[in-house]
Amino acid sequence: NRPILFDIVSRGSTAGLDGLLPFLLTHKKRLTDEEFREPSTGKTCLPKALLNLSGGKNDTIPLLLAIAEQTGNMREFINSPFRDVYYRGQTALHIAIERRCKHYVELLVEKGADVHAQARGRFFQPKDEGGYFYFGELPLSLAACTNQPHIVNYLTENAHKQADLRRQDSRGNTVLHALVAIADNTRENTKFVTKMYDLLLIKCAKLFPDTNLEALFNNDGLSPLMMAAKIGKIGMFQHIIRREITDEDARHLSRKFKDWAYGPVYSSLYDLSSLDTCGEEVSVLEILVYNSKIENRHEMLAVEPINELLRDKWRKFGAVSFYISVISYLSAMVVFTLIAYYRPMEGTVRLTPPGPAGPWGLGQLLFIYSVLVIISAALYLAGIEAYLAVMVFALVLGWMNALYFTRGLKLTGTYSIMIQKILFKDLFRFLLVYVLFMIGYASALVSLLNPCASAEACNKDKSNCTVPAYPSCRDSKTFSNFLLDLFKLTIGMGDLEMIESAKYPGVFVILLVTYIILTFVLLLNMLIALMGETVGQVSKESKHIWKLQWATTILDIERSFPVFLRKAFRSGEMVTVGKGTDGTPDRRWCFRVDEVNWSHWNQNLGIINEDPGKNDTYQYYGFSHTVGRLRRGERWEGEPWTQGTALGSGGKRGVAPWWRLWDLMGVKESHVHVPPA
Repeated sequence: NRPILFDIVSRGSTAGLDGLLPFLLTHKKRLTDEEFREPSTGKTCLPKALLNLSGGKNDTIPLLLAIAEQTGNMREFINSPFRDVYYRGQTALHIAIERRCKHYVELLVEKGADVHAQARGRFFQPKDEGGYFYFGELPLSLAACTNQPHIVNYLTENAHKQADLRRQDSRGNTVLHALVAIADNTRENTKFVTKMYDLLLIKCAKLFPDTNLEALFNNDGLSPLMMAAKIGKIGMFQHIIRREITDEDARHLSRKFKDWAYGPVYSSLYDLSSLDTCGEEVSVLEILVYNSKIENRHEMLAVEPINELLRDKWRKFGAVSFYISVISYLSAMVVFTLIAYYRPMEGTVRLTPPGPAGPWGLGQLLFIYSVLVIISAALYLAGIEAYLAVMVFALVLGWMNALYFTRGLKLTGTYSIMIQKILFKDLFRFLLVYVLFMIGYASALVSLLNPCASAEACNKDKSNCTVPAYPSCRDSKTFSNFLLDLFKLTIGMGDLEMIESAKYPGVFVILLVTYIILTFVLLLNMLIALMGETVGQVSKESKHIWKLQWATTILDIERSFPVFLRKAFRSGEMVTVGKGTDGTPDRRWCFRVDEVNWSHWNQNLGIINEDPGKNDTYQYYGFSHTVGRLRRGERWEGEPWTQGTALGSGGKRGVAPWWRLWDLMGVKESHVHVPPA
């Protein structure tokens, strides 16, 4: 009798189970039989007991396990999953971990619990998919996501059955992916998630030296770092790319290395793997720049080394390529404007006879504005004079497209963003309402005008009459003309000549007055207020908005280069940062950032070079230059001395010195030895 059994285990009454074992043996039944399961979920009495603990205990649990062992279905009883859609796949081990009962976790694992059981029910899906708590399905992931390091250690180190840290769930996510998924960017959450992340990463490196847990991809092709970037988990993102492990056995897991330090100043090398891939595969930088769904991506782009990496790209190739594009585009537009103005087509002979294709092509051209220039040129070459109508639209759009190049400067870049937001947000909503008002009032007002007498009626009456026209009456073209008149009234340029021709002048005037109040007084002022609010919002976020534009421009330019040019202009340097797990030199492509931090002085940081500023490699325009013992004063000249300040990759921030322009002449490498200061 299931209700009685469930009631007994819920109360934790061991006395109530005295006759259970003889009953099961006599009738050859087991606790996993359907009559002992909850019909809706498939739950057995073991999960029921675990869900009803008192002081972290339920004395019926060991007794139930003993009964199951004597009936010969211990493993089936322990690993019996929920079967309903909501909690499908959940086992007793999941519940014991969720209840934070290590002693029951140990008991279940000793008795044969499946440490790789996957809870895939709807409840365990991400919130954006209708779930409540996604933890990665696996018991180990649940222990990690609920901050239980003691259970994590037990599951991965017990003598019975160890949980595989490399195991992936149905989405392909590892336990590291699950930790990234539950991060919420709050201080408390980030603190425990990052600590657990490092614990699991180091533990996997020790248990499986040949596997880098952080390099495993899920079904979407994302590593934990890429996933953190894509879903905007800035706390995890910053921790991963700035992770620095001083323990010699796990130092190869670091992504940040101190090259040298002197007082508060230190030079750091950041591992660029996955961050900047030079187009060989999707990079974290591309995810941040091109994924508009990341609400805080402007903050993530400000994290080092991303910030200095973008600056370095701009110095190397971005600025020169961008301004060349500006000059080329403006030159092309000037030539296009002169062609449109002087129209050298006039007086030429058609190359093809006129046919029905001309009007058809013109109608398509007006619809597809993005190819107006190409089609206009085709019409010109074909000798069709209608090319001019297409060309003037292309001319307007061409000059408007020049706004794209305003993103090269912070001031003008913000201004172009304001225009775009006003056009596609505020003005669009205004026009939608305004057009509805205008059509409604035009229909009503035109109906009040008398129909115009036709010329046939005058001839029939054989009288010498003059055929009337709008605005004294209405004909087939009156509605379109009236729409134009209403628009003129809205902007204060119209007249009221048609009132005299109205059938009911009083009603006509009332409708016109209400139209003017609703459009000129109400809608236009609402539009002005909305535009003012938009300008205010953009002004507050102007720096962030422009930074996103600037970053997008840099990557657009880089993606336009062939692969060999991308590699030639690649930021960073190949550096030996230590030894790998097999004892061979650990060489990585790294990016150097010089930083100042007044709160953490020179400590045991795992520094690579004893001598500060020695053998630093700088790159300008894609070519490497090694500077021996660069004068320390030059490394931070002109930079603010603030805590945690990034000084860039050498020299003054933002502009390459003029005396480096000789790099463009083809000099590939130069070793300049400067005497120490």
